[in-house]
Amino acid sequence: MRVSENCVIAWLAAHPDSPTVAEPMAGGAAIYFGASSPLSQALSIGMDGPVTEAEFARLENFFALRGAPPVISLCPFVDSSVFERLAYRGYRITHFEHTLVRGLDDELPPSRGVPVRVIAPGEAALWSDTVMTGFTDGAALSSEMAAMFTVFTGARDSRCYLAEVDGSVAGGASASFGGGIAIFYCDSTLPAWRGRGAQSSLIARRLRDARAAGCEIAMASTFPGTASQRNYERAGFRVAYTKAMLTRDAL
Repeated sequence: MRVSENCVIAWLAAHPDSPTVAEPMAGGAAIYFGASSPLSQALSIGMDGPVTEAEFARLENFFALRGAPPVISLCPFVDSSVFERLAYRGYRITHFEHTLVRGLDDELPPSRGVPVRVIAPGEAALWSDTVMTGFTDGAALSSEMAAMFTVFTGARDSRCYLAEVDGSVAGGASASFGGGIAIFYCDSTLPAWRGRGAQSSLIARRLRDARAAGCEIAMASTFPGTASQRNYERAGFRVAYTKAMLTRDAL
């Protein structure tokens, strides 16, 4: 939730007239970046105790007023009242996401030999294009999302990285350092450079930077059964829990 809220702040600083908003709600937060944006979702709801019928109705209304379907990232440790609200309203699971963690006291993995560096001034668009192209497997980029990710490079507490193979940019990633916890996100490797160690080297570099920043724990999210999950597990991460992503038709 910290990363999403900081990205909202960064986007509004660059686009103060944007409808983008983050509102505390139901023990978590509701985030809106656009009616069709995959970044629009409710995070960490039900993690602070029971969620009442009125609170859940307010959450759904947040998305309905903006013409967006309600999307909920559901941690398995939520209060049981959330399950009742979801079942009554007919939510369905769209996919799952693993949350992986590791401590930073143990030996850190070595780099796979792929140079990794923090992006330089003026490289925000390069980083955004790299990450977005990796996400889309080389398909056409959404100019709106590319613009957003360019702005996100300036989000508070965040640091963006590029990996290079044979002198060419091969992938990118980000990390947010704060409160003793390092959050790794936006891992992406360009299709032509996959299998060359770019992501493993990006993980290793961020782990070293997280330790240097005084963090005690590193965490990341991946889709189950992916190469990303395997790369994180090779780096000492273990699945802590699996989130369900749920939605229902727009109200």
